[in-house]
Amino acid sequence: MDKAFASLLRNSRLASYDRKLNQVYRVSQHNRQKGNWGLKRNLPSVIRTPFVTISDLDTAEHQTPWRSGTSQVMFVRRWKENFPNSKKPMPRPEHVEHNISQMTPAEFKRFVKAAAKRAPEFQKMIDNQQLKPEQVYEYLGASFSDSNQHGVVGPTYSEHEVEMNYPVKGRFLNNDRDGYAVGVAGVVALCVKRNVTSMRYHGDRRERDFYVEEATIDTQGQPHVIVSPYKPGAAMALSELLGESSMDDGSHMGADRMKAEHMWSSSSDNSQSAKENDNTQEHPNHKRLMAYLEMVTGKDNDDDKK
Repeated sequence: MDKAFASLLRNSRLASYDRKLNQVYRVSQHNRQKGNWGLKRNLPSVIRTPFVTISDLDTAEHQTPWRSGTSQVMFVRRWKENFPNSKKPMPRPEHVEHNISQMTPAEFKRFVKAAAKRAPEFQKMIDNQQLKPEQVYEYLGASFSDSNQHGVVGPTYSEHEVEMNYPVKGRFLNNDRDGYAVGVAGVVALCVKRNVTSMRYHGDRRERDFYVEEATIDTQGQPHVIVSPYKPGAAMALSELLGESSMDDGSHMGADRMKAEHMWSSSSDNSQSAKENDNTQEHPNHKRLMAYLEMVTGKDNDDDKK
């Protein structure tokens, strides 16, 4: 009895309480109605929220100060919902291959028994045209291999990383020193100036799609989110396209690329070089075409009248 009580006390909220950690405590509805939160004394039974934070276990007035922790819990839920880089990946279903040729009689009986339980589900998938009757072995994961060779497979360790630039819903709030403040599910994000240089969003509170460029929590527990109103790569592709076009037409030639003789050459020299570099040729039927155009437009008749 003493060991059980000691273990219960070590794992209780009373023993694990730390005033430096703003921890959220949760109880069931049955214990909440009784005011039993696992602390030194019961809390009022009129508390409606199942989440509370405790600032101190006891005071000089023999009270236990508490506050609602619903906002903190809802913030974590909104953060996980809108920024999936904090989510853990869902486990993939395991696909087990059954080699019937290498089964013992006991293993084969267990396999047949398990296959019989899955027969109604297989028949239903056939009726829905999801599978064909000849896919029964594929559905059961059965094979008939005489070899008993299995590759040596070690444990796999990998970190779950979600790429940025995924879309979220948000609204422009107001101008900020570094750009625009954007509201995303209760989180104030930043849209930097380089993403809104050619657009005016002052007073535009419509809901729109934003693309997350960065989403982290700093050392003070404050969210740090940077978003962009453009799809990933759209602004960069546009700038690259404009950059390539400006380089092609030579309109942004730097001074260091221009030779001195070109800068001080006379206009006659420039015109002469332009004529030499001109590759245009006169159409062989140019005169006939011009005469035909003059006849159609009635220019000859006007000249005769004059």
